[in-house]
Amino acid sequence: MDPREFSRLLDCFNLCDEGYRKVRRGVQKRIARHMQHLGCPSVRDYLARLESDGGVREDARRLLDVSVSRFFRDGDLWQALEAETLPSLVAGHPAGIRIWSAGCALGQEGYSIRILWALLSEKAPSTPPLDLWATDVNPAYLERAIEGVYPARAVARVPGETRARFFRPSGKGSVRVAEELRQGIRWQLHDLAAQRPPARHVHLLFLRNNLLTYYRKEIVGEALPAIADSLAPGGYLVIGRKECLPGFLEGFDPHPAVPYLCRKRHTGGLA
Repeated sequence: MDPREFSRLLDCFNLCDEGYRKVRRGVQKRIARHMQHLGCPSVRDYLARLESDGGVREDARRLLDVSVSRFFRDGDLWQALEAETLPSLVAGHPAGIRIWSAGCALGQEGYSIRILWALLSEKAPSTPPLDLWATDVNPAYLERAIEGVYPARAVARVPGETRARFFRPSGKGSVRVAEELRQGIRWQLHDLAAQRPPARHVHLLFLRNNLLTYYRKEIVGEALPAIADSLAPGGYLVIGRKECLPGFLEGFDPHPAVPYLCRKRHTGGLA
């Protein structure tokens, strides 16, 4: 499959070439296996099959999903969340905090949030209730996230005390998240590019390395305003370290040390 053929496939799902630059090889291998399974000798034949068979099209779309993540990805972000952001939200919203992990993939981000919340709760016994949503478009990813089992190497960079408390051995070379982390997460199937946000008045929204990276600009332009609107004034939006908010979305101020952690002003919105 040459680059032009891969681009044609991405076009079918409103996905962009640049976002797949670093993961293209692995994704193409998955697609090639799917083509072989279906008996499609060429990309042209494959695209025709996607056009005529909704089930095959859905399978192909899932093969284009990227699940790259890890626990506490980008340490400076989690340090800022622990030291400043979450304590500020707790102080300002005693009735409860709502957090949305959008595009949660295999769940590492959601469980990282739960770990941080558990540690924060120990320091501040009056911590308000946490309403944590974790959504993804891929049902297979959600199933694995709910199961909460990961290769032991996935937690190798988690500090020793934290690892010992929140993870349990689970078969050869695997660990399972502790039961206390598995409670209180609303796992839900959700398509960021096509569906309305599942939660409103969100205080902390993780939108990292998904919509802004993999979708074409016109899709981002259609979906992002509603996602941003689900964030409460004064709430925080987290995007990927190398992502940027598009120019049409105003009203967000970047953190001075972690620019991809942005706070929503009490006024502002679309340009």
